[in-house]
Amino acid sequence: MDHRQRVLCAINHQEPDLVPIALWGSSHGITDPLYFDLLKELNLGEPVEPFRRRMGHTVNYYDDRILEALDIDVRHVDCGFTDLGGPARGGGKDCWGIQYAQSGIYLAAITHPLQEASIEEIAGYPFPVASDYLRITDLVARARYLKEKTNYAVLGRAPDSYGPFERCSALRKTDLFLTDLVLKKEFAQLLIQKVTDVLCQVLEIYLSAAGRYLDIIELPGDDYAALHPMISPRMFDEFFAPSWGRMINIIHAIAPHCKILFHSDGNMSPFLSRLIALGVDIFHCLEPLPTVDMQKIKTEFGSRLTFWGAIDIKKSLQGDEEMVRMEVRERIHLLAKGGGYVLAPANHLQPDIPARNVVTLFRAARELGAYPVH
Repeated sequence: MDHRQRVLCAINHQEPDLVPIALWGSSHGITDPLYFDLLKELNLGEPVEPFRRRMGHTVNYYDDRILEALDIDVRHVDCGFTDLGGPARGGGKDCWGIQYAQSGIYLAAITHPLQEASIEEIAGYPFPVASDYLRITDLVARARYLKEKTNYAVLGRAPDSYGPFERCSALRKTDLFLTDLVLKKEFAQLLIQKVTDVLCQVLEIYLSAAGRYLDIIELPGDDYAALHPMISPRMFDEFFAPSWGRMINIIHAIAPHCKILFHSDGNMSPFLSRLIALGVDIFHCLEPLPTVDMQKIKTEFGSRLTFWGAIDIKKSLQGDEEMVRMEVRERIHLLAKGGGYVLAPANHLQPDIPARNVVTLFRAARELGAYPVH
């Protein structure tokens, strides 16, 4: 199989020739210091130009040379919103009006512009105009090239870094927004609607321009859990499922062939059936936590949901090379039978991961990932 066939076979719940492998999606990229280390490890020369030119993120580079060296099956396109609409390196406001400050390689929100807002102020707040923050010409050129001139699976990176839960939390302040969901429901619903309006605008422009070239599209990432969920499934149904339904309906209308990938950190087991009902095809990250039973999840949902990720970045990728190989072997054993698994990091690869371990990870995946898996 070629790369695209391999990925599409797996996400259609069939067994390809090899377990597909992926890297550098919106929630499993390479942080900048590790990117520079990988260039040296693989002897690839100078860095490419950053795809996030304002450098306001921990993942600002995307380098096809590294993906080729690691034999990655997926390539990505980006609409530009997370760069043009985000803060610049060193800090500043993003297009949502949130002020950020630099803290090491990270930017942290230091203001929450709707923290004191009334419902009337929410209605009149200057939310971003999506068309002001997109790079459509670059997006279409890249997507068309990948689809017509390569055999990689083409994945549209998320239109924004945050979904409605996290974006509303940043605008309002997390503790206040969680309280709003209980005590100020009308306020919370209006704020969620306004944020979702922007995300839908970005998606509509994005897919109208490049959707015909995409095989997969990521939804904005939204973290609803850590070791345990932060909100109840009932609260998800009441407040957030309608927003995701709006976005998924846009994808189905404009690019019905696209498979849909949803990212959330933490133990999302109570929500997976809901994501399936909404029309999600692929789930990232299946984070390896003590509260996450991957075998049970694969058994219960594996015929209806493809799992993308699951590779531990906190312990295994910081160990020796044999620990990395053991991680690969275990994930393939648990998740790859019958298809429905794309091996990838569970989150961004951080600077404390040795570059050699990243190389070992994907080379081991190729060595150990031939079907039939055991």
